[in-house]
Amino acid sequence: MLRKLIKYEFKATGRIFFPLYLALIIIAFIQRLFFQFNIENMGSIVINILSLIVPSLFGAIVMAICVVTFVMTIQRFYKNMLGREGYLMFTLPVSVSKLIWSKLIVVMVWIILSVIVGSVAFMIVIFNFNDLKIVFSEFGNMMSQIFSGGIGFISIMIEGILLVLVGCASEVLSIYLCMAIGQLSDKHKGLCAVGAYIGISIIVGNVVFAIIAGAGSTPFVLNLVERFLMPMDPIQAMNVTLIAMLLFCLIEATVYFLVTKYLLTKKLNLE
Repeated sequence: MLRKLIKYEFKATGRIFFPLYLALIIIAFIQRLFFQFNIENMGSIVINILSLIVPSLFGAIVMAICVVTFVMTIQRFYKNMLGREGYLMFTLPVSVSKLIWSKLIVVMVWIILSVIVGSVAFMIVIFNFNDLKIVFSEFGNMMSQIFSGGIGFISIMIEGILLVLVGCASEVLSIYLCMAIGQLSDKHKGLCAVGAYIGISIIVGNVVFAIIAGAGSTPFVLNLVERFLMPMDPIQAMNVTLIAMLLFCLIEATVYFLVTKYLLTKKLNLE
């Protein structure tokens, strides 16, 4: 059933994202032609106007993809889960967990695809074919150095990627939680959700500050740092730091997920 939910989400959102991706790549190629053949200096009024419009379109589409990703994160969850469609969604033979997972997975895929497509578009604009060969060659050399540097460098790269992904997922889940809190109110659900987001951000910030400040002043923690972290080389210390940050993000995301699940299971208040 989870697969069907994900497929349904992709169908509903793909009709918006794919045209934007296609438009971005096309505009990137057009801009590349302007740079490659120095078209903007040909003296034509039409060409001069286009040389101003095309970069503006490129920037507008990039902004549109960012805005659409954010809006779709909110709109799909609220409309399907907390709006009128929620009456249908919660009658399906599927758990609340799978409903949340389907939304989260699809949003994460679109975030990753948006980053990839955006990166490709910028590379098309900035580099010509010969430049791209050099870039990919240098990237290959860099990756070879990373892999030849031992497990420490490889683990740092993997942990960094996981940290970014889990951090994004945690942020999405925090938005879901805020909407789940907002729906508890009979009136001003959106305003309550915004208030919940501000409140959660303040709480998480204070928790992080308390952990850092407490760790820096606790004799037990200072002793651990002196005995274990200080003798480590920079690579090992970086690995430990990234793992600690990753664990914190995982705990944070898990709390958001479980509280959201509880509210949608026990405290559901549909429109």
